[in-house]
Amino acid sequence: MERLIQIPDWIDEGLYRCRVRYTTDIEKIEFYEYRFNHPEIIEIVEDTSIVYPYKFEDRRQFHLALAEHPHANEVIITHNGYLTDSSFSNIALFDGNNWLTPDTPLLNGTKRQYLLDNKILKEAPIQVEDLRHFKKLSLINAMRDLNIVYDFIFYPNHLIIHGKY
Repeated sequence: MERLIQIPDWIDEGLYRCRVRYTTDIEKIEFYEYRFNHPEIIEIVEDTSIVYPYKFEDRRQFHLALAEHPHANEVIITHNGYLTDSSFSNIALFDGNNWLTPDTPLLNGTKRQYLLDNKILKEAPIQVEDLRHFKKLSLINAMRDLNIVYDFIFYPNHLIIHGKY
């Protein structure tokens, strides 16, 4: 990989993402600073048409789900009432004893799988109504660990984030 991906000289301290666009060959390599976005309102969206088994550049389905709920700055996608993922991450929920993650993710992310393999997370079927039993939420992906945790208030179709993270 080192001969294929060269880190630019302008990258210094901080957290950066590397995006590689490819088909049969590498077409483009981009680096950009990663910014942590912290949600305030998370809309719960039932949409079984959203399927995302692999990491794709085309994320229109997520952008559309967000655009349809302009009062929210994040969405959690559900399939038949069961939680899957947010628009940019897997979901982890703390019930006071254990960290659980939906057993129906859209994408089995690398951080999610790492936390499962190391017995930090447990998979479980989680329905929308189950959210009232959880105390904390974390949105995890390759760039976000389980250390960014949110308190939330559950309403039937959305979560309100409150407190410090």
